[in-house]
Amino acid sequence: MKNILKNLILFFLILTCVYLGFWQLDRADQKLSIQTDYQNQLSKEYLDLKEVQKNPLRYTKIMAEGTFLEPYFLLDNIVHNKKAGYLVMSPFLVEDKIIIVNRGWVDNFSRQKFPEILTPESDQQIKGYIKYPMRLLELSGVNMTNEKPFIIQNLNINEISSILKKEIYPFYLNLEINSNHSYIQIKEKTENKYLTHYMYAGQWFLFALIGIIFLILLNRKKNVKT
Repeated sequence: MKNILKNLILFFLILTCVYLGFWQLDRADQKLSIQTDYQNQLSKEYLDLKEVQKNPLRYTKIMAEGTFLEPYFLLDNIVHNKKAGYLVMSPFLVEDKIIIVNRGWVDNFSRQKFPEILTPESDQQIKGYIKYPMRLLELSGVNMTNEKPFIIQNLNINEISSILKKEIYPFYLNLEINSNHSYIQIKEKTENKYLTHYMYAGQWFLFALIGIIFLILLNRKKNVKT
């Protein structure tokens, strides 16, 4: 009975290691796809926002003419240079539709004093590349505060659309570095991230192999005693 329990535990650990290995391989494929999209799209010319297809590829370079609107939204828990801060997400009206613009990172200073964010009043031409919202961890369990400035845990397009009472594109624009009215733009890091996942996958498969060896030795020892 004791040996059966040991076998079951070892077998479960082996399966877990194999699963985690394949999960890391899947993550590597995702990161490689992101890096490929990034390199391919940023080598192309800018497209007018009004001319892009319904679901453009991430990192597609676009330009748009329109007006920044209030209110802005502060995406919380963004770390830059070991400091916690916000990403300033501003609505940008292009004709009768809105695109959310990531204007960059600002220090949060303290929870009692929010950074002063200025919204340009005149028409603007902006350039940048497209990204799609990713769901982050909601530390408080509530995605958005109910008073200005709106602090958000995740960029929820539908929630913002209900506040602004306008249709919003399902993606947002990462404003070009050194653009007018931008704050600190965090440079995209996509280089070789997939290699790390391949390394982790190799480690998990190695652990699985060690587990198989232990399982064989355990049962061989049992057979010898028998």
